[in-house]
Amino acid sequence: MRKILTFLFWNYVLKFRNIWKGNKQSRKDSIFIVSDFDDTIFSTKEVIEKDVRKWRRWNEWNKYIEEVIWIENFIREFYENKNFPDKIIKNFDEKNTLILTAGFEKLQIPKIKATWLSKIPLKIVYEAKEKPFEMVKYIVQELKFIPREIHIYEDRPDVFLETKARIEKILNTKIKIFLVEMNWNETEPKITEILKK
Repeated sequence: MRKILTFLFWNYVLKFRNIWKGNKQSRKDSIFIVSDFDDTIFSTKEVIEKDVRKWRRWNEWNKYIEEVIWIENFIREFYENKNFPDKIIKNFDEKNTLILTAGFEKLQIPKIKATWLSKIPLKIVYEAKEKPFEMVKYIVQELKFIPREIHIYEDRPDVFLETKARIEKILNTKIKIFLVEMNWNETEPKITEILKK
């Protein structure tokens, strides 16, 4: 089933690419920024250090936060009024940026709001492997133009590395992928462009 959906999606993108080819308004000389949230914009090291996860698997951890800790308490303790590096977000703009993050929607939205980034378009996927498809879908449906370059900031960029060449070819654009390594929120992250897979 996944292969069929993937095939249909890429056909959908190709259809729009063919429409855009002759339309100069469909391309802009701009850079579109796509950034993950956790451990890319905001470090989760404090959450891990305080052992909030309590050895729970991902779904169990979300349920634990929702039902035991309460999302409001979790957000208040770990996200509200916290300073975090601005090395990536200083380039954010409502028109040129998408925060594309994987996770539990009931938890991700309050995290974004608590860090004052709610004006930036947000897309939440269930699993990281959905990110490249959702990025292209956002460009096609919401952005409605192909940027000259796409800059992707990720702490785990594997899914983008796997699909980079295909997306560049289909959209006829350049993609730069940056590995973000955060330590704590008090220090600037190390950002390295990944030149080869």
